[in-house]
Amino acid sequence: MFETSIAYLLSMEWGREISSPPTSSFSVKSETGPDVTFFVTQAMLDDGSIKFVPFGTDKEFVVFFIWGKDGDNCVTIPTAKVQDEIRTGVISASQVASTLIHKIRIDASSNFLPSGGDFIYQRQAKV
Repeated sequence: MFETSIAYLLSMEWGREISSPPTSSFSVKSETGPDVTFFVTQAMLDDGSIKFVPFGTDKEFVVFFIWGKDGDNCVTIPTAKVQDEIRTGVISASQVASTLIHKIRIDASSNFLPSGGDFIYQRQAKV
């Protein structure tokens, strides 16, 4: 649900129509060619590193919503530039800063955190 909200927010920010109902993946219509695809995931800032549940994706861009980061906490990065890092679940904040193509601040409450055995939920519970 949270990832879907981010998809709609970003599509409005970019002025692009979403091509199909979003989940953690979504695509927006391109002005010149095929739809542009995105994968949205939640992460945590931890001592200069962004940590998240490792994943693999064939989407063109990854959107990280970073809990615990002040300022612009939602960043969009070309997947090809961080392919190895998304498989390990850790990326340095400096690498994110050097590869991002879009950033935005989203004010969100921890009430939006997933429940159950999710990585983000477990990290919050240990704090």
